[in-house]
Amino acid sequence: MDPDATPRTASLFAYLRSQQGKGILFGHQQDTEFGVTFPAESADGFQSDVKAATGEHPAVFGWDFGHDGYGSAPGSPTPEENFEHTVGLVKAADKIGGVQTFSAHMDNFATGGAFDDTDGGVVPRIMPGGDKNHAFTEYLDRVARIAKAAVDENGEPIPLVFRPFHENAGSWFWWGAAHASSSQYIELFRYTVEYLRDTKDVHNFLYSYSPGGGFSGTRDAFLRTYPGDDFVDVLGYDNYDSSGGSRQWLDGLVADLGTITRLADERGKVAALTEVGVSGALKENGQNADTAWYTHVLAALKSDPAARRIAWMLTWTNYGTGQFFVPYPATGALAEHEMLSDFRAFAADDFTVLSDGLSRREVWQRKVKTADHAPAIHVVSPVDGARITEPNTTVRVRVSDAKTKSISFTVGTDRVKHPLTYDASSGYFTGTLAVPEAALVNTRTDLTVTAELTGKNRLIAQQQLVLGKKPAAAPGVVDDFESYADESELRATYSAVGANSISLSSSPVGSGERALRFDYDFGLQNYTGITRRIEGDWSGYSALSLWLKADGSQQKMVLQLVCGGVAYEAYPSLNGTEGQNISIPFADFRPAPWDIANASRRITAEDLADLSQFNIFINQVPDGKTSAGAIYLDDLKAG
Repeated sequence: MDPDATPRTASLFAYLRSQQGKGILFGHQQDTEFGVTFPAESADGFQSDVKAATGEHPAVFGWDFGHDGYGSAPGSPTPEENFEHTVGLVKAADKIGGVQTFSAHMDNFATGGAFDDTDGGVVPRIMPGGDKNHAFTEYLDRVARIAKAAVDENGEPIPLVFRPFHENAGSWFWWGAAHASSSQYIELFRYTVEYLRDTKDVHNFLYSYSPGGGFSGTRDAFLRTYPGDDFVDVLGYDNYDSSGGSRQWLDGLVADLGTITRLADERGKVAALTEVGVSGALKENGQNADTAWYTHVLAALKSDPAARRIAWMLTWTNYGTGQFFVPYPATGALAEHEMLSDFRAFAADDFTVLSDGLSRREVWQRKVKTADHAPAIHVVSPVDGARITEPNTTVRVRVSDAKTKSISFTVGTDRVKHPLTYDASSGYFTGTLAVPEAALVNTRTDLTVTAELTGKNRLIAQQQLVLGKKPAAAPGVVDDFESYADESELRATYSAVGANSISLSSSPVGSGERALRFDYDFGLQNYTGITRRIEGDWSGYSALSLWLKADGSQQKMVLQLVCGGVAYEAYPSLNGTEGQNISIPFADFRPAPWDIANASRRITAEDLADLSQFNIFINQVPDGKTSAGAIYLDDLKAG
């Protein structure tokens, strides 16, 4: 927690920690901003679908800082109207007594597109030294403005849980797995916290790390992009059910939340189910696969001694009858939703907490003494695993909560110390990493930074770098797996979706000396995959070819090419076990089944000139022969 957290913020953190295991707070995104039972244009901060359904407001209110940092509001308001509207909602929810969280669906700072525009290689460009850093900090300035304007009746800042860069385990946002390495994401999150907390003096935030799910209960998978204990207060988790309430999905949810609560306990953090719901929203009466979904989820959580210890669970927004996540009562000409009785039973359960179950004294008036952070150091740039392609690279290092006598770095086995100097304008220690042209030859080395502190203490940060450009692939080649410095670089290139492992295999291979091995297990998940960013122009090619050694599982393999902003798929068979070369014409690719809006679309030359992602998934099917296995891939290329 922020050592300078406001008293109310510190009280909230202590309450959430103490609440775990005593009951789960129920939350609803934008509960008093949009609804089925009231028109958005008349939203007053108190009308609510949850209250209309249960007689109480939710215990947790979710908001969003919006695409430009001014907040959000119905209709087409000006930025200032957005700002005033959002601050008003926060103040009203505080009068109700609710806990409040904020996500941030930021525009793409590189292209000017929306949050789901994944072009432009955004993350490194908004970090210090990047050409879009100023635009990003201006967004954070507006976030800080909302944080400071949202004050209670005594003029004190209202505590807010900020959940930046959520669901990064997926690749649907520009900060997602295919668009930022783990190290890039970690430094982006740290930069955001340090800028708001230390530069803008925002001290009414708790910060939530919410990478999405699922992880099959695997600790390492959840923590692969964890920014560190000094930057996180809430271990969050988003998971939507596309299975119709299947036992497998519930088991995976419980396993993941059990792991997360144990990690939170070890680190003194809060665990929360920061988004949950039926994937794609609830349906009209007669079309919902599980009309007792809410009570089934609650029963699964209560049955596990670890998973039941989450502090809250939050469902997404009721935008209207076209998209809603909380059932509604009869209103106007609308009949009562068929899941309303289930939702009311869920809300009435002794283990579910809504607004009337919150005690102002318990939540907001605890006397809590914050603790200073221990001295710490981290390298802001270049990030761990980065490729150094120029003779001179700026090194930026952050030292926190310590008085530094001197700071320097060494490279590899060379003991020569290169000093860093303090830059007051940025708050970083900076210097230059000079690498002779002759050394930029695709080799890995260590960068070790040492800060000498007062009292003969020292801080050390060490990370690996790759010197030199990655050997250029031939036109149209996705990967032949020959040019990786090691498996760490492989895993920095391909981000996991769900729980799986990838490695470089020397046998079998399609050609050359190495291929990709992909291991998967469906014990607690029904699909898993890997994702990477690609660029180039394939408009002159007609097919995708690859070498594949399947495992005979008969599970469903998905090759997904995202181009022209659309995810197109092909499905090579996993029936055999012999390695073989496969060619799939682009004419045979089809839009992903979930993309109903583009169902009739086919890949065009214009699409192939606008590449963004290449993904490999394995989906579980009912007639699969095994629930775990390994496949090998090589020579992925267009031709």
